[in-house]
Amino acid sequence: MNRFKKVEDKKWLVLGVVSIILVSVFVLIRMFSTNKIIVEETTTITTNSTLRENIEKNVMSTDEMYVDIKGAVINPGIYQVTGNMRVLNVVELAGGFLSDADDKQVNLSERVSDQMVIYIPKEGEALDDIPMLQSNGKDKQDSSKSDLINLNTATIDELKTLNGIGEKKAESIIKYREEKGLFKKIEDLKNVDGIGEKTFESLKSLIIV
Repeated sequence: MNRFKKVEDKKWLVLGVVSIILVSVFVLIRMFSTNKIIVEETTTITTNSTLRENIEKNVMSTDEMYVDIKGAVINPGIYQVTGNMRVLNVVELAGGFLSDADDKQVNLSERVSDQMVIYIPKEGEALDDIPMLQSNGKDKQDSSKSDLINLNTATIDELKTLNGIGEKKAESIIKYREEKGLFKKIEDLKNVDGIGEKTFESLKSLIIV
């Protein structure tokens, strides 16, 4: 009887151990499955976020700008630019100045705009005597345009020549241009702090973009 009882006890002990092992394996499997789902969801969220950022970058990059640089540079031609670039940056894209270039006649700090034509004269060459095309495709010496202030390229001093535009408003225009990008139409001037409808009406015949 004692021997039989010991066998029964061992039997139940083995069953108990096996049950514990099975339960442990089941719990581990559930934990692994749960963690896998969490990882997959996190990966999906990250992938979707990256995809959305790439799409937004591609949409923003479609607004391309090009300028045409001519004259005394190593590689004159048409170059793709960004709105925060200056004339000097375009000269660098074109390989730099030729040895006989007269860069003193050119405003190298001028911010570039789409379809802009940049001409670098040679020494002894008068820039005013060279016909150039503006971004609107008309002769730069067109008298109907020469006296207008370009909101996208004007300096603070040039802006201050406009009626009703003092130091503070001129600085606001420059700040708007740097933070928001180039003016697309003259009506955008009304978006600048301190410039309302009345001021715009008095200026609209004096400005261009």
